[in-house]
Amino acid sequence: MTRINTNVASLRGLRSLNKANDLLGTSLTRLSTGLQINSGKDNPAGLIAGETLRAQITTIEQSIKNSNRANNVLSTADSAIGEISGLLNQVRGLVQEGLNDGALSDEEISANQLQIDAALSAINRISANTTFAGSKLIDGSKGFTTQLSTADAAELSDFQINEAVFGSSPTIEVVAQVNQTAEKAELNFNGGALTSKTTFEVSGSRGSQVLFFDSASSTANIADAVNAATGVTGVTATATNGSVGTLTVNTQIATVAGTVDLVSTGANNDLTFTDARATGTQGDFTNKISVTFSDPSANSQSLSLSISGNDITVNLATNGNGTITSTADDVSALISGNATANALVSVADTAGNDGTGLVEAIASTQVGDGVDQQDAGLVFTDARGSASGQALFTNAISVQLADPSGNNQALSATVTTEANGQETIVINLATNGDGTITSTADDVEAFINGNETVNALISAVDNGNGTDTLAAAAAGTVSDGVNSSLTFTSSEYGSNEFVDINVLDGTFSTTLNDDTTVATRDSGVDIGVTINGQTAQTNGLKASVKTANLDVSLTLAEGSNSTATSSTITITGGGSLFQIGQEVSSQGQIGIGIDAINTARLGGSSGKLYELGSGAGKSLLDVGPSVPGSTLVDIVDEAISRVNTLRGRIGALQKNVIETNISTLSVALENITEARSSIVDADFAIETANLTRAQILSQAGTSVLSIANQTPSQVLALLG
Repeated sequence: MTRINTNVASLRGLRSLNKANDLLGTSLTRLSTGLQINSGKDNPAGLIAGETLRAQITTIEQSIKNSNRANNVLSTADSAIGEISGLLNQVRGLVQEGLNDGALSDEEISANQLQIDAALSAINRISANTTFAGSKLIDGSKGFTTQLSTADAAELSDFQINEAVFGSSPTIEVVAQVNQTAEKAELNFNGGALTSKTTFEVSGSRGSQVLFFDSASSTANIADAVNAATGVTGVTATATNGSVGTLTVNTQIATVAGTVDLVSTGANNDLTFTDARATGTQGDFTNKISVTFSDPSANSQSLSLSISGNDITVNLATNGNGTITSTADDVSALISGNATANALVSVADTAGNDGTGLVEAIASTQVGDGVDQQDAGLVFTDARGSASGQALFTNAISVQLADPSGNNQALSATVTTEANGQETIVINLATNGDGTITSTADDVEAFINGNETVNALISAVDNGNGTDTLAAAAAGTVSDGVNSSLTFTSSEYGSNEFVDINVLDGTFSTTLNDDTTVATRDSGVDIGVTINGQTAQTNGLKASVKTANLDVSLTLAEGSNSTATSSTITITGGGSLFQIGQEVSSQGQIGIGIDAINTARLGGSSGKLYELGSGAGKSLLDVGPSVPGSTLVDIVDEAISRVNTLRGRIGALQKNVIETNISTLSVALENITEARSSIVDADFAIETANLTRAQILSQAGTSVLSIANQTPSQVLALLG
């Protein structure tokens, strides 16, 4: 090449040297930083992927820290609750010892009560003073705040919100709907009083007891014995009186108005006057009516009527000779046409008279006594049994009130046993000389109750009108009685409860509550509840549901054990929210509520723990007939159960949620960190090789460039 203005070889050498120096710089940068991506130009796509993974790594690292922090908080709470559990067990031992009052002096029992008081005080102190980083843990501060209506509160005897995650919602509604009622185990006995010695074993969820009964023991006796052993068996008994058979016989005799016949000498001139005041129920009056036929003792007098009060005077008509000319028909027409007179009496021809004959003067004559309506009745009761024992018999009793159809008959009765076993009782009512029945309800009542034979079968009582006269009545049958009964019931609701009656001697047949199906054992039924549409786990009247966002348990009040029950609890806030996952949503959060663990909240349906303190009503010093020792034991056991359940729930949350979350996040952190490292971290072996290559290329490029720059100087040789 003999051109000197352009040195192409030098330009090529320079380009190669610059490229080699760039590679050398890149290698030096990567080796000095340990990163193969130091700027966006190094690897734009790799930079995006690496930074995305870097953000995820930061999130995971913080989530692990959050989980460890949550674990520390819960461990602190669990430790404090464990101390409370220990104190509760001490109280349980002191109560058990204090109930051994036959071997302890009053001073020793008082000393035990002092220890219980101290333990209760310590429980409250632990509850108030357990904190983490200044935040109280078990005084109720970490419990969820809730709202519910008065009606809903009455339907729940207890509820507890264990976990809740609000997410983007300001509140959470918990709707519990009962779709199946809970049942206690139940067996029935409808045999009335025992007829022979009987022995049976009563078994329930708490245990069993053998009971012995003599013949003729009543259902009330059996119930008392079963209830005395309820603490051992978990079975209660209720005795229900039956009813003896009865027959009600009501009779009625219609009202009879008073009458009087005014009889004149001659024929066809007799008149019958009837008291017109009689009603459907009254025929007898104290203010009597009198009727007078008066001779005016004067000539040519017309027929007339005068009335003074209840006295009616008929002034008979006369002719010119003073002879009476009024006929019976004339008098009837006069009376019937006078409203005042007609309101007192009605008049008619006496039977066998046609009213055409002349009447004569008759002195004042009273209308006879009437008879009021007679509403008599009797209630006959089967006297062979009793409401508290046997009242149902196979042989019936028939009762008849009979008209003897004779005059002057005395009250009597006959008893006949029919071929089918029926007892037929015929009561022959008394009559007077006219053959009219005269027996009143009181008469028959006294007769039956005083007749040994009849009274062995029935007793009688009037139905309120004992002085009224009876009428004959057709035979009627005394109704079947109902034996006294027993209902054996488990103390609690639920499928874990049962009643078993095992007859060891004698006859004692029990049935299910349909009173038909013979059975010796029955089990209870758990309540059926849906909570927010999900089928809840139930036990007796308790229901609970646990989802990813909600863990709630509640107990229905016994009075709300109905499919019509629907209760709503609104969670408005509170609780402790732990962000343990990568996602800032309900999927990455747990919300736990810890209610107050103190003597005011611990306990159950038997009472609260504070009541065991001196002066609170259920201390060792209060044990007696009104405060059984079992009540104190139940309170402590319920408190221990609640504390143990809470500790178990916290432990399960730590082991199954938080620790597994930490483990999962740690594995994810390893994998994601490795993925990011493969993208952004420099491989020193590769980069060292690249550095060596770049150094060689740089040195070679420098040497070649030097040679290329010397090439134009060779033209000088042509000039020389």
